[in-house]
Amino acid sequence: MPYVIEGAYVLRHGQLQRCSLVIDRNRIDYISEQAKQYTWMRMEIGEMVVAPGHVVVDFSFQQPRSFSQFKQYVKQHLIAQGCTTLLAVCDVSSEKQLVPALQALRQHLLNSPIDYFIGVKVPLHTLTPSLIIACRRWKIPVIFVEVNETDVLHSVPWHWIAEALKTHPLAFVPHWPQERRMKKQEAAWRQLLAKHHIPFVPFPLQERKPLSLDVLKKIGIYPQKGDLRIGGEVDYNLYKKESLSRLVAETPFVDYDNHVPVITVHKGRLLKAENQLYFYPGFGTERIVRAPGMFSAHFQ
Repeated sequence: MPYVIEGAYVLRHGQLQRCSLVIDRNRIDYISEQAKQYTWMRMEIGEMVVAPGHVVVDFSFQQPRSFSQFKQYVKQHLIAQGCTTLLAVCDVSSEKQLVPALQALRQHLLNSPIDYFIGVKVPLHTLTPSLIIACRRWKIPVIFVEVNETDVLHSVPWHWIAEALKTHPLAFVPHWPQERRMKKQEAAWRQLLAKHHIPFVPFPLQERKPLSLDVLKKIGIYPQKGDLRIGGEVDYNLYKKESLSRLVAETPFVDYDNHVPVITVHKGRLLKAENQLYFYPGFGTERIVRAPGMFSAHFQ
């Protein structure tokens, strides 16, 4: 049933705007300062802030879990924190393991209540043009490259990898062991991938932390997920406005470690209301990136 979220504080592109959202058939049909011309049911949310549902990366879903363990993990670590989309990543130690690893991961995610994208994580030494072509064939939008302190980034055939990416680019993300900061490797990573015009994220991504809009654009998850926009799906979080740590020039600063949403909605369905969490097995579906990097931002 169509409805209007009336006069809400909406967080879009880092700015807090006072506007109304018209929702029809699980899509945001219209966003404007006023929506008086619509006669549909209106939902007043008072002084709450509407923000996009979180997209987070998680490396643990390749581990076998019983249904009860899976349900508990998703509710506690994802839904409770406002996550409405998952980027699940599986380890692939060689090209021949790619297909079995993807099949196993997809099997584990059949009961997912939220939508998900799939990425792979590979050791640096397995990064070859052949692997890139295989990932492209299996619709993988992002490759996490595990880099150790002793690895020589210049040993990778970046030129041939860049050639393999020309018709269907993938995003590359570095992954440091034990989340250590390796300044030398980070500098070499930025220099080499920029030199060969390979789409990349310059820094590791924190597990179970909301991904920025720039990262989502680089991977290609945006515009499907990660923003409140006309034509977008109804994925959003509601925060108490007074609970945000500060307001600077009407721009809210959200500390995701300390601020949790009061309400979470995924594809129009309620996932969280205060302390009540809802789990709908299989309601989530795998999402495919059709045009990687089309809206890509350029990192410095």
